[in-house]
Amino acid sequence: MAASTDMAAGRASVDKPLAQQGHQCFADDSPRPEQPGTNPPAYTHTFDAAFFRAYWSGDPDYRQTTNASEPADSLSQIGRIPCASDITFMQPPNVEAWNDRELERYRRNSRSAYPTRAAPTSGVVDDTYIEIFAVNPLTVVHQPEGTTQYASPNGTVRTIGAYSGSAPRCPDENDIEISCHVQSTTVDHVALYVDGERQDTASSPTAELQYHNLSGQSTLTVQMQVTVTVEKRWDDPDENDTDVAHPTFTTTVSDSRQVTAYKLNASEITVSLADHRNSTGVSMTVPDLWRSASFETGDTIHSRWRFYTRSPEGWAAWNSTSGGEAPVSQTVRPLQVHAIPAKQGPLANSDQHSLAAQGQFYELGDDYDRIQRDFVVTHRPGPEARTPLLGPEILLNQSATTTRTDRVTVRANNSHSFRAYSLPNVTGIVRGSYTEGRLSASKTVSAYPANMTASVVNRTRNATTLSVTVESTRGYPVDFGTVTVTARNHTRSHTLQPTERGTFTITLPARGIDRVLLTYRPKSHWWEQSNPVFGDIVATERTTTVESVASTYPLFETIVSLIVATALWFLPLGLLLYGIDIWTNGRLLGLYSP
Repeated sequence: MAASTDMAAGRASVDKPLAQQGHQCFADDSPRPEQPGTNPPAYTHTFDAAFFRAYWSGDPDYRQTTNASEPADSLSQIGRIPCASDITFMQPPNVEAWNDRELERYRRNSRSAYPTRAAPTSGVVDDTYIEIFAVNPLTVVHQPEGTTQYASPNGTVRTIGAYSGSAPRCPDENDIEISCHVQSTTVDHVALYVDGERQDTASSPTAELQYHNLSGQSTLTVQMQVTVTVEKRWDDPDENDTDVAHPTFTTTVSDSRQVTAYKLNASEITVSLADHRNSTGVSMTVPDLWRSASFETGDTIHSRWRFYTRSPEGWAAWNSTSGGEAPVSQTVRPLQVHAIPAKQGPLANSDQHSLAAQGQFYELGDDYDRIQRDFVVTHRPGPEARTPLLGPEILLNQSATTTRTDRVTVRANNSHSFRAYSLPNVTGIVRGSYTEGRLSASKTVSAYPANMTASVVNRTRNATTLSVTVESTRGYPVDFGTVTVTARNHTRSHTLQPTERGTFTITLPARGIDRVLLTYRPKSHWWEQSNPVFGDIVATERTTTVESVASTYPLFETIVSLIVATALWFLPLGLLLYGIDIWTNGRLLGLYSP
């Protein structure tokens, strides 16, 4: 299901479920079979236990095998929370609250432990390491071609690290006894570099460092330099006293992360508006990676990107500096946001009034009479690709393929002004990213479906010629686009020319046609038509069935039939009159001469 959680307040609220899983986890004391994944931490930082588990995708997923089905309301019941599948969110969750509390936990408890992903130094400056704990805001985007870590241009790098000094073994030299001990260990600096340029510093290895104005692909590097001063003593027999020296030893450790700056550009989001009868048409270009677009009306379009959270690899297991596995009390784990294309096509208002493949709207051939919804949305299909594969430990509801689109279109009733749709607020896939779209043109076009009529102008034994007229709803001729005529399994197409003024003839290889199907497709979509039919009026797609196709001229067979019928009616009358004329010796009509 989809959930959105306010982790900072330790509460959770559930969005409309995307997928409802009715299974539950094993109880904590139940035997568990081997399943891929890593169990979440055994503590919640006071967050609601029922939703705490939702943040740990990649955990082992089990079906219920015990009767322990009561909802989790305490730490001991975390194992009974529904977890037969991982969970997606409709917006990037705020994981910073968790990561901040983990840093505080590390400051208190973890100075003598390190994650297995780290490689501490050894020598005089011993057990020294620094790791990038989290970059916020950041979203790991999964696409067919791989994963990319998208970060906000301005953000925070959280680090953890530790250091200690150990006195070197001081061997006796020339029978002189030497002793050494660490006098001081200091952190010279902890610094954040962006592509080699220093942007922030701190004095502690557990730090929050700020970066600014990130652009393109960049390398974030944290570096810690530690200096150890050793006091070295030995007896000098010649001087009969003790000599003292204070050598220093310095080491530098670092960690790096490759990220790509993510920023929504207003120039990528353009809006075109159209008026049609009792509805408003909105066409909006969208960037490759976007999350939602909201209008002043309260309507929202959602992309199909869905989000889940998990801990990066290498943070579940920790070692102790004294050897062996570190106790759980000394371990911490960051959370990271991931994005996947869960389904195909955008949504309107969280699945309400959404059209799938049957959606007929503007470019898809809508006749404007079948849609009675207040707010509908469709998209122009783009390249299709296989959905990116996730690890076996991630169980999420994904479609087999995903499509990219650069434009979505909306049809809404006209209860709101055009202005309400002119400046949508668009949010991105990285938390906190948003921008406002702009009108691509100041005028609003009137988009009406084309009206078409057809009549027979000639029939032969093997063909029928039709005269087809294409006009806008307001009666203006349509000069651009393509008309397809279908009758009795025969189809012919014609491209309109300006010189035709919306009327042309077309011949189909069939006789006796009395019903035709006419389909008009404009040369360009309504938001792209630079040559409207008249003024700001543009013609949009439509399919029309013409019943009882009439002829504009009498057919040859009709004329012959009329002649024959006339002859049959007047021949008996003529013979009668001629007979009377004979009987009167030509006095009636003067046609007979005796």
